[in-house]
Amino acid sequence: MTYEEAFTIHILNQKVIAWGFQHETRVLLPNGYYAFLCGYFTEYENGYKVIASGATLHKTAIQEAMILDPEGVPIARDTEDIRPFSF
Repeated sequence: MTYEEAFTIHILNQKVIAWGFQHETRVLLPNGYYAFLCGYFTEYENGYKVIASGATLHKTAIQEAMILDPEGVPIARDTEDIRPFSF
């Protein structure tokens, strides 16, 4: 499922019930690997969350957003390289 599809199905038109920062949490993924999720989140009335985080890999800044199901397992992910701007 793409991020846009998951957002339309699970997030769009939902009421926000909580927000904050989630410290690193170990989550077992369906493929048997673990993910260690952390970042700022928004939780919706249906139990789904959008969590955003950022990182730097060498000179490239990266932003990542994930949609988590009510069990905390990512169902969709979107990443973007943030190019530096000259002002």
